[in-house]
Amino acid sequence: MQYRTILLSLNDEPRVPNLVSVALSLGGDNAHVIGLYALPSVAPPQEAIGVGDRPWLDEQLRSFEGQAERVRNKFEGLFKGKRATHEWRFDKSSFDASVADSVIEHGRTADLIVTSRAPQNGWIDDVAERAAIESGRPVIVLPEEGDLLSIGREITVAWKSSKEATRAVFDALPLLRKSRHVRLLTVFEDGVENVDLALRAELLASLSRHGIEAEIESIPKIGLSVGDALLDYAKSRNQDLLVMGLYGHSRFREFFLGGASRDVLGHVSVPIFLSH
Repeated sequence: MQYRTILLSLNDEPRVPNLVSVALSLGGDNAHVIGLYALPSVAPPQEAIGVGDRPWLDEQLRSFEGQAERVRNKFEGLFKGKRATHEWRFDKSSFDASVADSVIEHGRTADLIVTSRAPQNGWIDDVAERAAIESGRPVIVLPEEGDLLSIGREITVAWKSSKEATRAVFDALPLLRKSRHVRLLTVFEDGVENVDLALRAELLASLSRHGIEAEIESIPKIGLSVGDALLDYAKSRNQDLLVMGLYGHSRFREFFLGGASRDVLGHVSVPIFLSH
């Protein structure tokens, strides 16, 4: 199994080359990569509401349409000489919804969604978590900085006995198979390692049947949150992907994320593979 259909959320213009590079490294020559630019939903400032709001909206629309055209040119230019197929989508219906709504809708028929974290871009603040929770598809989140030609050579899997962690491991199988090293990492608290050893042994056996030989490691969080401990481990050991289950749910479009999920998404410093 490979990721054949990969959806890229391309509203973070500076990261377009990195998003495409990662998609090509994951999908290879047989991938079909969909580049999506979703027209952001905006509301005019208070002083522009009323008679004068139309010129303001027209200016915003022209600005977004101009950005979409620049992104399209970058996206399509990066496929010159590549065997992978690609497809451009400009979703204008999202102007009445949100960028996250658009990514969720288009992403439901993809094998994988790839997006980026850009704290300065308020239009996409919630894309990663909402797509992971609501689309039913795994999501890779790239950090806002760093040149990423490929990911998944060195993988840390955040492991605990839970539905979310289990789902993440098996959603990430195509990546785990190609990785040079896979580590199952458990972060324990209060100096006590509370791990279901039998279940972890069964997981190792299951992975080995897929040709994946994983190492086991447990670390204390030592004053850090679990999320920060995971990120610190991944960075200090030059891991280029952290696989983890996303803990939380969405109700009435408000997010209730678990502590580790919230901390990791708040400080994305390495590429993150999320599954829910």
